[in-house]
Amino acid sequence: MKRRDFIKNGLVVSSLGLLGFSKAAQALAAPPAAEEAPLVPWEYVELDPEDVRKLAHMGYYCFECAGGSFWSIIVSLREKVGYPYTLVPIPSREQVLQAVTDKEHIQVPMQFGFGGGVAWGSLCGALNGSAAAITMIAEWEAAQDIIKRLFRYYEESPLPTDTSNDYASRHEFFVPKYKSDKVLPQNVSNSVLCHLSVAEWCVVSGYASGSSERSERCARLTGDIAAKAVEFLNANLKGNLDTVYPLLFSNETAECRTCHYKGKNYEEGQFSRGMMTCETCHSDLRPHMAEAKLRTAFGVDVGTWAGAAAVGTVAGVGTHLVVSNLRGKEEKDG
Repeated sequence: MKRRDFIKNGLVVSSLGLLGFSKAAQALAAPPAAEEAPLVPWEYVELDPEDVRKLAHMGYYCFECAGGSFWSIIVSLREKVGYPYTLVPIPSREQVLQAVTDKEHIQVPMQFGFGGGVAWGSLCGALNGSAAAITMIAEWEAAQDIIKRLFRYYEESPLPTDTSNDYASRHEFFVPKYKSDKVLPQNVSNSVLCHLSVAEWCVVSGYASGSSERSERCARLTGDIAAKAVEFLNANLKGNLDTVYPLLFSNETAECRTCHYKGKNYEEGQFSRGMMTCETCHSDLRPHMAEAKLRTAFGVDVGTWAGAAAVGTVAGVGTHLVVSNLRGKEEKDG
């Protein structure tokens, strides 16, 4: 071979080799083809509420209440079901434990809900995160039913539970070091709002809102709510949710809702909506008792309202006795 041909052929071979290497390098550098996430709801299998309780408690230490409750349910399903939960961008339990040990931060979906929404004091983050997970898991009608019961459970239950207090005092949670391992006081918030729940617990306990004890209280509460969400999901899977936790209004709320519910007749009191316990905030009922003009667009005499309230009270008590679970569409609740 002539020297000129040798150099020419060598350059061609070298170029082909570089081209091949370039394609290989590009293939290695390119991200893998993303799997398309199916529409929700996703598959649900029965979970252990106690494992989820401990995971959510640890999750609080890393990303507080909303992130902790959401993560604990979804990571449990990722471990048991796999795809499509593998598509949710969350760390493993081992990664979270390491982050808690090293006091490092990991960002997760639903984390914004901490402190009632970036510390705004509205819907409790433990409820917010759990409800988000439930919405990914259950058919929409069932999801609403489960979430309503979870909210009512939060309103009327002493929290943190005895179970969480026992775990902490015996060092049975997953965290390596506790904010507090004391058996903490309990309170019934009668509200789903972070602001009221925390404030009333602070009054009952004597601890400040910025104390390590208050933070530990919310960690245990996060575990309690995530565990209860899983308990309700398990019951829904078995078809016995009504038996596990009937959805009830208090007598006072049932009375209020004989007039005040989502409807189309303003003069009859249908200018509100919701399922929260009424008496927590609406403790001053003087407009129903005094002789004065109620400030409405219709200028309705309060005497009219007082009469309606009296009838409504009787009807409400009767309704509550006859209808045990008063659920369904808000428009029909009245």
